[in-house]
Amino acid sequence: MTNCGALQVLARCRLLENLTAVMKLPRLSTPDIVGRLVPITLAQIVGLACGVAGVKLVTQLVPPADYGTYGVFLTFTPLGMWVVHAGLIKFVNRHWAASPDRAALLREVAQAALRKTRWLFLAAAAAAVAMAGRGWPGLLPVVFLSATLLSCGAIAQAALQAAREHWRDLTVSNTASVTRSFLPPLLYAAAGGSMIALYSGFCLHALAFALAGVWALRRCWRTGARASSKLTAVYDGPLFTVLAVTGWAVAGSNRWIMVLFFGPARTGFFAMAGNLALLVTAMLGTIFIQYFQPGFFAASSEDPGPRRALARRVDRVALAYVLLSLAGLAALRLVAPLLIGTLIGENYRPALEYLIPAGGFAIAISTGLFYHSLLLAGRREPACGPVELTTAGVLVAGGLAAAGLGETWFLRWLTFTPVLPWIVTRPLARHFFFKPGSADTL
Repeated sequence: MTNCGALQVLARCRLLENLTAVMKLPRLSTPDIVGRLVPITLAQIVGLACGVAGVKLVTQLVPPADYGTYGVFLTFTPLGMWVVHAGLIKFVNRHWAASPDRAALLREVAQAALRKTRWLFLAAAAAAVAMAGRGWPGLLPVVFLSATLLSCGAIAQAALQAAREHWRDLTVSNTASVTRSFLPPLLYAAAGGSMIALYSGFCLHALAFALAGVWALRRCWRTGARASSKLTAVYDGPLFTVLAVTGWAVAGSNRWIMVLFFGPARTGFFAMAGNLALLVTAMLGTIFIQYFQPGFFAASSEDPGPRRALARRVDRVALAYVLLSLAGLAALRLVAPLLIGTLIGENYRPALEYLIPAGGFAIAISTGLFYHSLLLAGRREPACGPVELTTAGVLVAGGLAAAGLGETWFLRWLTFTPVLPWIVTRPLARHFFFKPGSADTL
């Protein structure tokens, strides 16, 4: 064998070793499987089944134009958990497991959430005006109540997941999956095609979700002396609110771009494609985040060795998520034509062309969450600002520019977006993660 041939073989061996190292995930013990992975996976399976059944109902009962309008409404309902109360939810997620007095922590978070609710009311009013114009008073109650109740349920789920109480969380998740999939379309049909009935069905789903979450935390209802404040500016201040507004805007940006450039009917097809793609991307993302994130937080250290190990672990988990999601999305696209007429109504056939682009964008957003967790675990919370704002700017600016060139270019851009976290988000996150700083940025 020539020297050149030997070098090529050696290079291939090293490439294989590196790929194997990247894809090597932690071994699963029996307690992990039974206590954590099984309930996490069951929750996603139930969610998938409900989502599939919900797609069948929606495509048979709700016309594309109405579903497009409903899809825009859904972008405003997470205003509480994604924007106004986002910092509180992250605080619970980060500190609940190690808290010596969870009842006191829960009371403090509840009081802080109540203080912030006035801002949620103003945001809901703005959303109602944006959607309904002069008819905003009729829309405001369902937007505000939906957003408030979703925040309540999200805080409860953050606590359950942080404490690894996944069987309790399974009940909450199943309640949310069933009510979200069936209540809105069934009420819409029962009311003869009323949009308010569709919105009210979602509001009832949010109520059921919140009640299930509150009941799951009933052991923390006990009263007692008020604990000293643990919330600090990084969680209770403007940082995570700004980031949450940005994340919410990015998540809804494609539907807004579709409405602005291509009309409500095309938006309805895009929204349906996005929901179908989420059956793969969101299910896998939730499993990965719920299973691995507590381990990221537990591995927090300022020592260089453990810090490098944590960064490598996050890379492995993120890459595994991306590869599995892409494979699942490709499989879904292959079988999707077979679902027309059985699962998906014939009038939603045009939605299939949006499956890969919508799913690609969802993968890009979910990949960024792993590097957000890396910064939280490394106590570099302020660094989330430049990392996530830069990523968001690239995603939205690219989408607007591509849409200006036409729908084909817009869909090509969305298909490309899963690459962006690896060339934008990851390098920035690792730069700040390894940058010397105080171990206590809280």
